[in-house]
Amino acid sequence: MIRILIGHPSRLVCDSLRSALDDVNDVYVVGCATTAEELHFLLPHGNVVLLGSELEDTNAFDMLNEIRMTHPKTKVLVLGLDNKPEAIIRHIEAGAAGYILQDESVVEMVEKLHAAHEEKAIISPSVAAAMMDRLAHLASLDTPAAYLEARETQLTELTPREEEVLALINEGCTNQEIADRLYIECGTVKNHVHKILKKLDVNNRHEAAYVLQSNQTTSPVAVAA
Repeated sequence: MIRILIGHPSRLVCDSLRSALDDVNDVYVVGCATTAEELHFLLPHGNVVLLGSELEDTNAFDMLNEIRMTHPKTKVLVLGLDNKPEAIIRHIEAGAAGYILQDESVVEMVEKLHAAHEEKAIISPSVAAAMMDRLAHLASLDTPAAYLEARETQLTELTPREEEVLALINEGCTNQEIADRLYIECGTVKNHVHKILKKLDVNNRHEAAYVLQSNQTTSPVAVAA
């Protein structure tokens, strides 16, 4: 039995998906969540998650990473993506087991749900080709040093405020905790986090923290005479 959790900020979308799946054999919708808190509560009860790119209080990349760490056997399919191989691959690298495009039908969605549950994946030829290119690019990197050097350069592109936010991300602070520490709105923090991820070319805040930690580890340390 495929036990589905639906995570989407729109209650209307959640209800529509539940109605579409109610009559599908071997599929049972355990519940719907519009926030990360609701989804965390439901996670132990499902084995496949249909996840929108945004929830009310988080994004798909952060949610994918958390699910991968806390419920590694749970499969996640990201909902409503555009047919852009680069964006799809970013979600797969973050932990998605599959994706549902905006223009796909309920029948196609159900096929992908069954595939994910069976440890398989249905992807388009264009995405498969892009994945091959991505693997070839990763194989062409000479050493991790090349990766770290690139990330070090990207760190210099952060504004002073973004550096403060990244430092607090590295401490494990939530968006609300960062907002309280810096005396700014939580929405402003989310904007800063989005810009940091984009500038560092990473998928989630955990990878951003790793970039900072790697830079601090490899930076030269002054020694007193």
